[in-house]
Amino acid sequence: MNKLLFVDDAPEILSAIKRSFFDTDYEVTTAKSGAEALSIMESEEINLIVSDLRMPDMDGYQLLSVVKQKYPQVIRILLSGYADEKLVLKALKKNIAKVYLLKPWDNEVLLKLINQLIETEELLHGNNLLSMINNLEELPTVKSSYRYILSLIDQDAEIPEIIKAIETDQSIASKILHIANSAFYGLKTGSVSHAVKYLGLNTTRNLVLTTPIMDAANNSGPENLLASQQLQIAMKTNQLLSLLYERCLHKKVDEMSNIAGLLHNVGKTLLLTAYKKRYLDVLSDALENGQDITQAEREAFQVSYTEAGGYLLQWWDMPFPLVEAAVYHNNPLDERVVNHELLMAVHIAKKYACESLGVSDNTYFDSQVFDMLQIDPAQLEKQILAEGIRW
Repeated sequence: MNKLLFVDDAPEILSAIKRSFFDTDYEVTTAKSGAEALSIMESEEINLIVSDLRMPDMDGYQLLSVVKQKYPQVIRILLSGYADEKLVLKALKKNIAKVYLLKPWDNEVLLKLINQLIETEELLHGNNLLSMINNLEELPTVKSSYRYILSLIDQDAEIPEIIKAIETDQSIASKILHIANSAFYGLKTGSVSHAVKYLGLNTTRNLVLTTPIMDAANNSGPENLLASQQLQIAMKTNQLLSLLYERCLHKKVDEMSNIAGLLHNVGKTLLLTAYKKRYLDVLSDALENGQDITQAEREAFQVSYTEAGGYLLQWWDMPFPLVEAAVYHNNPLDERVVNHELLMAVHIAKKYACESLGVSDNTYFDSQVFDMLQIDPAQLEKQILAEGIRW
């Protein structure tokens, strides 16, 4: 039985929560302060914590920061009365909290959210997936020379100091300039300072974390030809994701999610790392027989690239919307999905990216997403053509 910990300095709220979860399959415990919550976690196995943001002595951000450091496997949810609260946004960007809910909340919405998060967590820690991960010599990881840059960003260092650290490492500087000047950002600059300020620190941080993917795509060999192709698809998907949001949804992709397209297929890189030629043979046979790629992967390896990608992004400590995009981009209407709009947009962008590059993807496309996002596919295709993108 999963155990939930609710933290709020208002006793009446904690009493109401206990009543609302009385008939569920969860065991609920409560704490009136951050200190009490941490004391409980020292002696009890907690699966998920829900904390109010504004509390005396130790606020919710501080509490969940400690929980993340000491108990990283615990799912973290933040409650706040203000959607634009700076600490809420900071908590989401740094993955201090997976998601947040506005107060007052609907109990059914909260219960559904908890169910969704726990089910996704269980999927990413299934025995088959963990067995595959354990058989790897090592997971693709960020070079030690890049970790200093990440530490500066995570410690809220001054922007000039962060830029200086990036400029002293030509490898990461060139990667950031490459992404900033690519079609989906369209910035034409040779200045690292300009690129970082344009992209924002959160996007810069996430791009630094993606360097193992870019490095794999730049190597030679048959396995890396596929990695290079997948990087092309990823970059095109991200370009189209941005276009779809701006031209059809009339807004920008939020900062936490704006590289969802770039990372949606990262699991293929991980499976290539694990299985090399065997994985290429499975993909080749699937394409030849018209079989869904994820089904072929599960038959061969008991896991799919979507699950492997979600695990890797979670291990890299990426924001939850990016993890979801990796896991569910082929099934954006899955009942476990929290960020439906983003997932549906990635689903569409990936379709047109593969078609524009002439790559057969062999995964199911759910046309319902057009209606649910109120997008006319013919109009979207005109917008894509207007950008000089063919498919």
